[in-house]
Amino acid sequence: MRNTLLIEATDPDLHTVRWLAFDAGGATPEGVRAGRLEEAAALAAGRRVLLLVPATELLLTQARVPSRNRQRILKAVPFALEEQLAGNLDELHFALGPVRGEDHPVAVVARARMDAWLETCAAAGLQPDVLLPEVLALPLEEGQWTLLLRQEQAAVRTGALEGFGCERANLPLLLRQWREQEVPPLRVLGDPAPELAQAGFELREAEPRDPLLVMADRLADGPPLNLLQGRYSRSEQFSRLWRPWRATAALLVAGLVLDIVYLGIDYHRLGQEQARLEVATVELFRQALPGATRMVNPRAQLQQRLAALERGAGGGQAGFLALLGQAGSVLRGTGGLELQGANFRDGTLDLELTVANLQVLDQLKQQLAQAGGLVVEIQSATADADQRVKSRLRIAGGTGS
Repeated sequence: MRNTLLIEATDPDLHTVRWLAFDAGGATPEGVRAGRLEEAAALAAGRRVLLLVPATELLLTQARVPSRNRQRILKAVPFALEEQLAGNLDELHFALGPVRGEDHPVAVVARARMDAWLETCAAAGLQPDVLLPEVLALPLEEGQWTLLLRQEQAAVRTGALEGFGCERANLPLLLRQWREQEVPPLRVLGDPAPELAQAGFELREAEPRDPLLVMADRLADGPPLNLLQGRYSRSEQFSRLWRPWRATAALLVAGLVLDIVYLGIDYHRLGQEQARLEVATVELFRQALPGATRMVNPRAQLQQRLAALERGAGGGQAGFLALLGQAGSVLRGTGGLELQGANFRDGTLDLELTVANLQVLDQLKQQLAQAGGLVVEIQSATADADQRVKSRLRIAGGTGS
């Protein structure tokens, strides 16, 4: 019973319980404790939860079905037991024991009771792995029955998968009528049973230990029957919880797939765009630097080339940017001036421009020479029909103003 939480229901509604926790070293030092289900649930983490339910809430019987297929047996059992049961078969839950021969052990319990137990456990934060009739947790030895007595309740185990629960006051009468056979000696757990001794039943020496400790020893090899079958199995409970969300999950998965597809398309498109830009960069690099044999860092190489052009040729005269910067302020201040083109070569800047008249052109030449300290030469000047003058100026760096 390592890593197990054994819980015993002391009332049919699980209002109060007794429990015993086990870990890798055996039973916890606290031993058997009693209290609310929520207190027991606090110890469930990392442990297999086995809940013992009262024998008075169910029927242990046998059904004869000539089959060894478990699914077929489960379908046939309700009809095989129909004459023994009162009420609607659809309102009952049938749990099958180990399949041996044609007589199959069956536990029958109301679905309403199963639902109530599981809802109470869920409200307490507990999800049991096994629901076992308490009577089947009692030890059983050949030639005797085992009896568990509480203040008002009794449970009797009569066989490997047989037994019953009843009100304690009715126990002597039920024992006498049990299958019209002689009752073997009774091994008593729990409270003393003076009324049974007075009624003439043979009692074996009572077990001194707490009944829950005795049942824990009996369950060391595993429970003989689990009520959590069929619609109450773990897989079916998960399926019922999952079913309302399947459509939503399908839409979510479809959305994720579409997102992945779109991302793939974008990635492919961006890859093609990157390849195109790389080709365009190489072409522009070769156009800008026709003499370069290798393209390592285009930006740095172009900046180096531009710096060399700025330094220009001609014994330290101003480069292109320097000339353009010196002339720019004068050009901006000349009204009616239109700049058609510029060309820089061998340290000189040629400007093609249009001004209002020859007087403006002459003033522009003087201002460039005075303000920028530049050498200015009018290469050509032609007046059109509107008396506007198209001119070509050559500007070179001077010695400063």
